Amino acid sequence: MTRFSTPALCLSLFAALAACRDSSNGDDDGTDVDAANGEQTVFQVQSDDMPPGTPVTLRGVVVTAVDNFANPRDGNQYVGNFYVAEPEGGAFSGVLVHGAPLDQVAQLAVGDLVDITSAEKDEFSWTGDDKTNTEVVPLANGEMTVTKVGPGTVPAPQVLDALMIGQMAETAREAEYEKWEGVLVRVENVSVTSEIRPINQDYPPEAKFVKFSITGVLEVDSSLAEIPYSETGEPWLSGGDCLMSVTGMGDYFYNYKVLPRATADIVMGGTSCPAPEAPGTCTDGIDNDANGFMDCADRGCDTEEPTCTSDTTVANVQMGMHNDGDQVRIADAVVTAIGRGPTNIQTIWVADSATAGPYNGLQVYRGTNAGMVPAGVVVGAHVTLQGEVDEFNDASGTGTLTQLRSPTITVIPGTPEMPVPATDVPLATLIDDTTGEPYEGVLVELENVRMTGTPTGQTFGVRYFGTQAAPSTILFQSDDDIRSALTQADGTCFSLIRGIWSYGVYDNRWQILPLAGADDVVVAGDPNACP
Repeated sequence: MTRFSTPALCLSLFAALAACRDSSNGDDDGTDVDAANGEQTVFQVQSDDMPPGTPVTLRGVVVTAVDNFANPRDGNQYVGNFYVAEPEGGAFSGVLVHGAPLDQVAQLAVGDLVDITSAEKDEFSWTGDDKTNTEVVPLANGEMTVTKVGPGTVPAPQVLDALMIGQMAETAREAEYEKWEGVLVRVENVSVTSEIRPINQDYPPEAKFVKFSITGVLEVDSSLAEIPYSETGEPWLSGGDCLMSVTGMGDYFYNYKVLPRATADIVMGGTSCPAPEAPGTCTDGIDNDANGFMDCADRGCDTEEPTCTSDTTVANVQMGMHNDGDQVRIADAVVTAIGRGPTNIQTIWVADSATAGPYNGLQVYRGTNAGMVPAGVVVGAHVTLQGEVDEFNDASGTGTLTQLRSPTITVIPGTPEMPVPATDVPLATLIDDTTGEPYEGVLVELENVRMTGTPTGQTFGVRYFGTQAAPSTILFQSDDDIRSALTQADGTCFSLIRGIWSYGVYDNRWQILPLAGADDVVVAGDPNACP
């Protein structure tokens, strides 16, 4: 089921940094202060009683981290940030310093004692997020001064019990992590709960801005130091790995984080990490492995615990009878199409019956590196499926594509039954967000449609369809999920295209995914047969 909503967050999270910055009151320690004049402590800066915009002078604070990691994600605009702390350490003792003169920051090393003047408090937030990061920034229309005053000692990392904190209710968990924003912390014996992945897919691989999740509903990212990552090679870390410790700066960016100051701050070889959620713990009301998912919402339960899986049909999934993330089982479905391969087939499509109709189609996404489909999975085969309902979007707002993800697929023995497409469905019905929704994932036939363009600067498989009179008006598009990209010239009239009707989440547009057979795409003999 495609669900449409108002576009959310500022999507180019880093490219639009200036546009996304906002100031508001934070959620800090509540210490009473009167800091309008004179010198302050970091504890006072972190207090809610000090409003943003208050002038700040810090004396004798110790440098705990300096961002010298030349990450090209945003023209290295974050290089030059550094963290300071009160020498005694403790909760609310650290803060991020942003916008200091780079020549002054270049003289700093971890352990230096510094004075900071001509600064003010800021509560940094990203558009769409109600939480903030407390920072010390230059006075409005001024320039901060950072003066090294001598050597110091960095407070020992504060050891946090990630398992205990991760099992707290969300409000209590966030309040606990808030104490350690800007403070050097360490978590021990934590599990890797997600693969290393780019923070923003729009960045080139050389940007190296990546993250992974760990016990405690925490993220670790490469803001301050490299986290080895390769799109093709052996992963440096994998989900389920047990880490002895992660040491770094407490931080917040849409999620509470630990930011390692060096790759070596991530120490392998843990031996007593929390066990994954599993049958026997799936109904106890506790997030046993503190990964942010409790009981049936946890991947360790949803596929193994019988009470976590609901029997359903393709039509029920497409009509919204299940929530995003629900684990479901479809006892008998017909394979209507198989994605391009041959060695790595990411997607298949299924239906409740071989004869197409409204709500009788569903995309089944197997994963980026899924490999071959199980033996016997061919068009027309009957299969049993179990997987997670996923309302997928690339986070750009508008609609979603309903799919079943991370499935197990079991072939039901028998003779394949050839699918029959839906015909004579008006194009106006298919491209309308309301009336086209029932046909998402359904095998259809389009007649007399004209290809009018190719996306500028793109080599992927998308082609545009419209009319000869208004070729710049895109009615729908085709994509190459099943068949290689259409190569006919712009203006070509097709008397027939047979394929899966789908929703292109990356383009927020309805699309046809042509089948791969010779008779599934037919160029019209009369070029004037199409509008």
